[in-house]
Amino acid sequence: MSAQRIASKSAKGDQQVPAARGLAAVPPVPPEIGPTARKLPHPSGLLDHPLARARYQTPLRYPGAKTGLADLIGRLIGNAVHSPQVGKVDLLVEPFAGGASTSLRLVGSGVVDRVLLADADPLVAAFWQVAAAETENLVDRVCDEHARFVSLGGQIALDRWDYWRAWTPRPGTSAATARFEAAVKCLFLNRTTFSGILHGQAGPIGGRSQTSAYGIGCRFTLEPLMERVRYVGWLYGEGRLVDVWCKHWERTLADVPEWYPQLIPNHVVAYLDPPYLEKSDKLYQKSFNPNGGYGASPVSDLHWSNILPHQHLAEYLRRRIQFRWILSYDSHASLLSDPALYLSREMTPSAHEREVLGVRRWRISKRLVSLRYTASARKGRGPADELLLTTLPPSTVPTDDDFRPLGE
Repeated sequence: MSAQRIASKSAKGDQQVPAARGLAAVPPVPPEIGPTARKLPHPSGLLDHPLARARYQTPLRYPGAKTGLADLIGRLIGNAVHSPQVGKVDLLVEPFAGGASTSLRLVGSGVVDRVLLADADPLVAAFWQVAAAETENLVDRVCDEHARFVSLGGQIALDRWDYWRAWTPRPGTSAATARFEAAVKCLFLNRTTFSGILHGQAGPIGGRSQTSAYGIGCRFTLEPLMERVRYVGWLYGEGRLVDVWCKHWERTLADVPEWYPQLIPNHVVAYLDPPYLEKSDKLYQKSFNPNGGYGASPVSDLHWSNILPHQHLAEYLRRRIQFRWILSYDSHASLLSDPALYLSREMTPSAHEREVLGVRRWRISKRLVSLRYTASARKGRGPADELLLTTLPPSTVPTDDDFRPLGE
């Protein structure tokens, strides 16, 4: 179906059953773009694209965005690739992709050869899948949404915001159309909602009165936004974005060795940026906080409550992951003092996990870094400490003012 026909169809009869208060309705999304792993041809050097090293690369505004973190992650990996243990990073996997700013930054600068994005939120995953594989259709449709609704502002734009907030696929809608519409919904709400928050209680930019100097369309800058969407499609076409998965983080980490066994263990790095221990329900739908709605996801396989999902993630990273990883967290006191979290100084796989899965006993390096946040679970914007943990070779992990050692 052409983008024009899709736009026409969705603009008619906009009556929708409202979503539950505080929760944006989401459709099922395919777990991968394609059914099989894509071939990984040898990269042909640095990326030749005007956005590859641009300041802004991601089309999505994301709550809790951390200014400067991508550069620090890039420095960690950049040091590691000069070590004999790593050599190069063929694939960076981001299981909590969100806005994917770190992955886009690192593949654009050549720190890593390729990236794989994954997110359990069907809206977010649908956006990245469609931006990658149906780029021009998405561009056409978003331009139409902007021209007919956003650019007009006022009540017309607010009514469209309400439409997308309540939208869910009608019975009989094909999976492909549902995914495409979900991608449009994600981008529309992300660019017109306070701090880009897709779920929860956040309202439209400028409020219902639209009397603010910053109206609902102030973050919907069409030309640069479409350039970034096209950049995602270009990365996918060049094989630098290998896939987008709609999967729970554990399924993502377990599937990587099945899909890309030739890269295990040293040429894959997972970068994980999970929700905060506290107040994450205000920023994310797929939150580890039980009030955040994680269990509603069609790809969730756990009952999330309190500290348990954080402990489960920690247990997986300590005992079962088959490749190297970097983890960023809010600097919460319990993270390094709780044996069920990250007190351990090294990975502790069982004999079975070492022998059958090849899990290594890598040392866990711990660093404290300072970042500047946008909307966050903390008190407003501004600088805050972030915890970085990694199993990259310890001799390559910096120990300076930017990377303050902890517990070593």
